[in-house]
Amino acid sequence: MRLIRWLRLLREAQRELGRWLVRLQVQQAWRQRGVEIAATALVRVGPHAMLEIGRGTTIGPYSILDLLDDPLAAAPSASRLVIGQRVAINEFNNIRASGGEIYIGDGCLVSQFVSIIGSNHATRTGTWMRDQPWDMRKRGVVIGADVWLGAHAVVLPGVSIGAGSIVAAGAIVHESVPANTVVAGVPARVVGERR
Repeated sequence: MRLIRWLRLLREAQRELGRWLVRLQVQQAWRQRGVEIAATALVRVGPHAMLEIGRGTTIGPYSILDLLDDPLAAAPSASRLVIGQRVAINEFNNIRASGGEIYIGDGCLVSQFVSIIGSNHATRTGTWMRDQPWDMRKRGVVIGADVWLGAHAVVLPGVSIGAGSIVAAGAIVHESVPANTVVAGVPARVVGERR
């Protein structure tokens, strides 16, 4: 009995070591491209997805980059996430390009606990919410260069945020934002200009 338990424990340790080595290899591959991804960040890329991350970009601890395929779609839609150069994505962020496209311009600052959502689920009755396919009517997010997203901000599908804009902490952005604009609130409204 002890031998069997010991062998199971050894096999599980071997699997965990294998997973750790894969994560290490992925981190080293990104590091060679000038990108720093925290060991605790989760990057999930589906077979039809495309991920580009520019030089000098950092992905903070416990952030999630999600580019999965829709398992309920008849034909897979290509998820796409493009992150520019020198972007700082801090801790505990949720960037979900699955079913859509997200573009984050050069020099952006994404504070902690920010959600950027590239698509939503459909909401038809008669099907459990969990079993709904992605809604393709409103999708994609474009964030211009030099944008600051404050802590706990949420950017919803179909939104563009102009270059040089600031989204205040806790704001929910559901409409596009002009360049060099400061928005705040739920829903986000223009409260000033960046000078």
